[in-house]
Amino acid sequence: MKVEIEDIDGTRKKITVSVSAEAVAEKRDSVFRSVMEEVSIKGFRKGKVPRRIMESMYGKEIDQDTVSGLVSDTLEDALTQRSLFPVSLPDVTDVGEMDAEGGFTYSAEFEVLPEFELSDYLGMRLEKTVREVTEEDVDREILEIRTQSGTSKLIEEDRPVVTGDCVVVDYTGEFEDGETSDDLDRRDVAFVIGDDACAPEFEENMLGKKAGEEAEFSMTYPEDFVIPEAAGRTVRYCVRLKEIREVVLPELDDEFAKDLGAENIPDLRKKLKEQISRRHDMMEDGRMKDQAISHLLENNVFDVPPSLLEMQKKYLKARFDSDMRSRGVEPPEVGDRGDEKFSEKATESLRTTVIIDRIAEAENISAEKAEVVREIERIADSYKVEPEVVFKAYEGRGMIDRFRDSVIRRKVLDFIVAGAQVKEVPWSPDPIDKETAD
Repeated sequence: MKVEIEDIDGTRKKITVSVSAEAVAEKRDSVFRSVMEEVSIKGFRKGKVPRRIMESMYGKEIDQDTVSGLVSDTLEDALTQRSLFPVSLPDVTDVGEMDAEGGFTYSAEFEVLPEFELSDYLGMRLEKTVREVTEEDVDREILEIRTQSGTSKLIEEDRPVVTGDCVVVDYTGEFEDGETSDDLDRRDVAFVIGDDACAPEFEENMLGKKAGEEAEFSMTYPEDFVIPEAAGRTVRYCVRLKEIREVVLPELDDEFAKDLGAENIPDLRKKLKEQISRRHDMMEDGRMKDQAISHLLENNVFDVPPSLLEMQKKYLKARFDSDMRSRGVEPPEVGDRGDEKFSEKATESLRTTVIIDRIAEAENISAEKAEVVREIERIADSYKVEPEVVFKAYEGRGMIDRFRDSVIRRKVLDFIVAGAQVKEVPWSPDPIDKETAD
């Protein structure tokens, strides 16, 4: 068997396989015998039909089965011989004429992961903020908990909105080109002014307004906004203030502390201080890993196979739709702009996965069975279900390997961060936090 490889582009190859005349003759004889044993022709016993008659009646079918059998028997061996691992089903093309004397040649095209030289990933420069939790931080945490646990009552007096009020609004919006979507048309949306649950523009334009009044303003969404159709675009909103409600907070006493698992208020403050510190450390760990991924993507540039890109886009769109519906929101239509955003995210995700896998291979990093089980348990705990439920759900969709991939990804990024040059900088609140603090 002779094998030749041709590079079509960075992710697609063509393999040409030439099978010897002896192998062709042997395969055709085998197919012929199988057909003879199965067919019945009047006047002849089964298996005793003269070859010339069999050839005249079933010659084309025998040739077709021989070609199919030769491709099936040799393609996998040919790929293995050249250490090629397709990520798409090989598309057999250029099937030559089968000749028992001269052999048989065929070609197949397929996609592969790209070849690239892995950049240095150890010793990269990362930044980590160090935060000292203050009593003011604890005060804000307690206020947020009380606000979440509070109730609201309608304000009857004719007064404007102030920070701390709960407002109920209707709003409509349209893009700068006049286009709109169902997601930009909402009724009876409630949020508390000052708790950062919605965009700052909404809060700012409600302050000072009275029930029944309207506000018009524009806001531009970031390029990485969760709704692809709105990412990087400006929306003009019209918001009507329907109700102003006063938030009634629970008393800050030992009973309140006990409801939160603390003995008293001092114990609650101590626990919250530790919780804020742990939360900050977890966020910084995630931020450093994001920095590491950005560094890897910037220094390892390559194309991704189109078939994998389409699969990843479908997965991201399905997850997006599921997330939106879980929040009670009908997913918007994904136009050309939204499709482009999904393509960008899918490409980034695939490139990250390829790079992570290469590093895992280079460093002999793998996922132990116990680690995969813990990952399943972690996901199950987040959904408040039994691990078996999660396992069966993912197994049924053929996605059980995602747990293994998740473990490997985390271990590789932990490995990179551990070997990085980390610069510690003092933490400072962002503008929203500063306004809250004031």
